[in-house]
Amino acid sequence: MALLPKQYARILFELTDGKSGDDLELSVETFVKFLIEERALSKKEYLMKAFKEYAKLQQGVKKIVITSARELSEKITEEIALIFGKKVEVETKIDTTLIGGIVVRTGDTIFDASVKSQLEQLQRQLT
Repeated sequence: MALLPKQYARILFELTDGKSGDDLELSVETFVKFLIEERALSKKEYLMKAFKEYAKLQQGVKKIVITSARELSEKITEEIALIFGKKVEVETKIDTTLIGGIVVRTGDTIFDASVKSQLEQLQRQLT
């Protein structure tokens, strides 16, 4: 039974957490052999992405994606990030269809304070 990328990420994290030097090298070699046995080496890009996300999560780093209609100043971006804690990785995106305001995604949660969303809600209430 094939494992999900998140499961491989957890295995690699558990194997390498707190290790360095020869111990780290041996753990990585063991993991690569495991991937070969599982015929999962071809998925290494997905696995590494999942590992990076899992490691950040274990270290308490939250990832947030801020989408706005126009580029936000660094100060505003920092203020939004502070709401979510001290260890935050911020990605910003521009979506002109939002008209104004912002949408913030973190994990499975979405905070939508866009003008587009408010207009859509108003339209639903009026019809």
